[in-house]
Amino acid sequence: MIPRVPTTTLLWGLAVLGAGALLVFVLLRPEPPPRIQGADHERLPIAEGVTGGPVELPVATHGERFRLADLRGDYVWLYFGYTACPDACPTSLGWISAALQRLPEALEDRVSGVMISVDPERDTRERLESYVGHFHPSIQGATGSHAELRPIAERYGVFYQRTDLESAMGYVVDHSSSTYLIGPEGGLLEIHPHGTPAAELVEALLNHVGPGSETR
Repeated sequence: MIPRVPTTTLLWGLAVLGAGALLVFVLLRPEPPPRIQGADHERLPIAEGVTGGPVELPVATHGERFRLADLRGDYVWLYFGYTACPDACPTSLGWISAALQRLPEALEDRVSGVMISVDPERDTRERLESYVGHFHPSIQGATGSHAELRPIAERYGVFYQRTDLESAMGYVVDHSSSTYLIGPEGGLLEIHPHGTPAAELVEALLNHVGPGSETR
């Protein structure tokens, strides 16, 4: 008798496979990757008056806790999303992954990617680790309770809200989908709208690094 696979496990597997397919597409094609067919998902705008600032969360894929301050001295592409996201998150992380692979050799060890999950109910450390691991080893994940996430999201102008579905997926999290470039001193340097391709992410970073750096 063939064992029955739980629906939630199957959906999670499909999400990871979809993320992997998008990553391959991003690396091989210069155009924006296609939308994965799945649950309806709304991308919300960012708020005005974004200040950025410190980020500290108890669930991390690269250590006991995540502290943005621990990456001081590095440039960071910061993104807010979640692992079950059907479209915006794998697209954005795909572009970040491709950007990390386009960095000049001198910057390889000075740039990181971070995804902060706004779905702590489902995104455990293990799930985050598996998800970001499909994109690039320099991308790490972090999350915490909503009480911990909300002040951080507010400072970065991030909106997110749960939308229940009449499906096995249960719900999606509609959220802002910008990519934030954080400088070596921890300050917010750029806010890139959803769909910003790898070449533009790298170009903006190099403008802050200064002359003398070339992409691959």
